[in-house]
Amino acid sequence: MTIKEQILSTAFDLFSEQGIKSVSMDDIAHSTSVSKRTLYELFEDKETLLTACINQSYTKMKSFIKQLESEPITALDVALLFYEELMKRPRWFNRKFYDDLKRYPKAWQKTEEEKSRFLKKCTQLLVRGAKEGVFLSNINVEIVALLAKELAQMIRPSNALSNHSASEVFNTILYSFLRGISTEKGIAILDRYLLKYTQKLLD
Repeated sequence: MTIKEQILSTAFDLFSEQGIKSVSMDDIAHSTSVSKRTLYELFEDKETLLTACINQSYTKMKSFIKQLESEPITALDVALLFYEELMKRPRWFNRKFYDDLKRYPKAWQKTEEEKSRFLKKCTQLLVRGAKEGVFLSNINVEIVALLAKELAQMIRPSNALSNHSASEVFNTILYSFLRGISTEKGIAILDRYLLKYTQKLLD
């Protein structure tokens, strides 16, 4: 891992855990054991660093989903395996991270651009899944993709659901949503993944 990659990884973890506003460039330099001079030579300011973090994160996610799409599995499997990978990233649960993100226009714009790409990818997977017989063929994929985009906001649930973990809330919402658009073949796949998830909780 290069110094730049190390900085990006450490900085994004700090932003995710503590919120963006709470983390200074001094904190990042200290945590990565690099001088502030080196840090500023690589990144003009905190927003530039944050935007680079977001770009790297989405690049990795796009690479992961591309790999999944090349494997002999259904579109539903792709969606579920991608979701499992996504939920390993702590920043998706931190409301403070997203509240702070709005203060950084360039980073926010990058996130919005990636959301648009996510919408397009959802549509592609829905069309593919319908052809494979795992998703219903008579649904409006454009509307369902938009609903999936809105669904992603529930990764950060409201206070009304505070008695439950974010992962538990989102698992319940996601599986209910996918079950509603799946065929019997798709439901069998969902049940298999749900069983695996339940077993992990019991281990």
